[in-house]
Amino acid sequence: MYKPGDILTYRNIPYEYQEWTTYDGKLATGFNCNDETLLQHVNTINFGTITEERMHERIDDYLDNVERYKRLQALTDAGCTAYYAEKSKTPGSYTGD
Repeated sequence: MYKPGDILTYRNIPYEYQEWTTYDGKLATGFNCNDETLLQHVNTINFGTITEERMHERIDDYLDNVERYKRLQALTDAGCTAYYAEKSKTPGSYTGD
């Protein structure tokens, strides 16, 4: 069906078919997407799925819920800002980084 490295497209978003060998020597397959435009509102640079159907669902989710992901990212950014602002009040405080 597909060959490793094949670039496929769904809703104008490219993703790649991949094959690899598992730790116990079995062939595994999946799909990977690293489209910067699709992922611009989330803190990830790529994601993978085992099935093409699941890849389509994930792409649909990112495209159809942009405003939700923007709000979630704003909340995450605000939480990080508040955390580091509090930690910076005490010199030498360990931030967990």
